[in-house]
Amino acid sequence: MRRSLSTMGAFVLVGLLAVSLLAGCSSSRTADRAKVLEAENINLRQKSMTMEQQMRDAHASQDDAVAREQQLRAELVAARQDANSAGAARAQAEAARMRLVELQNQLADAERATIESNQRYEALRAERARLVQPAPRPVAQRGGPTRIRMGGTSPEAEAMRRDLQNQLSRFGVRGLNVEVRTDRTGSERVAIVLPDAFPSGKATLAYNASAVKAVISVGKMIKAHYPNSQVLVEGHTDSDPIRKSGWGTNENLSRARAQAVETLLTNSGVPATNVSTEGFGARQPLAQGSTKRAKSRNRRVEIFISPRG
Repeated sequence: MRRSLSTMGAFVLVGLLAVSLLAGCSSSRTADRAKVLEAENINLRQKSMTMEQQMRDAHASQDDAVAREQQLRAELVAARQDANSAGAARAQAEAARMRLVELQNQLADAERATIESNQRYEALRAERARLVQPAPRPVAQRGGPTRIRMGGTSPEAEAMRRDLQNQLSRFGVRGLNVEVRTDRTGSERVAIVLPDAFPSGKATLAYNASAVKAVISVGKMIKAHYPNSQVLVEGHTDSDPIRKSGWGTNENLSRARAQAVETLLTNSGVPATNVSTEGFGARQPLAQGSTKRAKSRNRRVEIFISPRG
C-alpha cells in the first residue's frame, strides 16, 4: 500500500514538473514574440520616416523638374527661331538675311522719323503754350534718366512695393529688385527688375538657368496672387550701338528680350491676353555714363503689374 502511494506521488510530481516546464516554455515564447513585434514596430517607424524624407525629396525634385521643363521650352523656342532664320537652303537664308537687314534699316529710319515728328510736335505745342500762357516749368525729356525711389513717396506705391517684395520672398525668388519708378508726369509705378541677364546681343534666357527660374516663379506668383492683373514687360539696353547682331537697333533687341520674358510668364500660367511688351532701347537709362557698372545697370527688363478689380 505504501509503495502504491509512493508511486502515485511520483506520478503527481512528474505531472507538476511537466506543467511547469510547459508554462515556462509558453512564457518564453510570448516574450520572444513581444520582442519580435517590438522590433517590427521600430522597423516600421524607421521605414515611415524614410518614406517621409523621400516624399520631401520627391517634392523638391518635382519643382526642379518644372523649372527644367520651362527652361527646355525656352530653349526650344530659341532653337525654332534659329532654325527659321537659317532657312532650308543657303541661298534662301542669304536672301532672307538681306531682306531682314533691309527691313531693319527701314524700321530704324521710320523710328527716327517718328522721333523727329514727335519732337517737332512737342516744339510746336510748347511754342503755342508759351504764346497763350506763362512758360511752364521744364520737365525731363522722355529719353532722360528714370528716377528711382526705393521707398516710394505715396502710400499706395509703398504698399505695392512691400507686397511684391514679400510675395517674391514667399516664392523663393532671388536676384530681383522691386523698385518704384517715377515718370516725367510724377506718376509712380512699381517695377520688378530683372537685371543684366541676357548674353551680349542675344534675346534668349535659355543659358541662364537662375534667371529662367526667377521669371517662372514671378509668373507663378502673378497667377496665384494677381490673377486679374495687366502685366507690362519693358526691355531696356545700354547705349552701345548694335554692330554684330542682326537686330539692327537697340529698340529691336530690347523688344525681343521683353518678349522672351513674356513667353516664360505665359508658360507659367499668366494669360497671354493679360501681358504686353515694349522695347525702349537706351532711351530710359537708370545710370549715366559709359562705365561697365552704368551699362550693366541700364541693361534690364522691368515687369509692371497693374491689379484690376
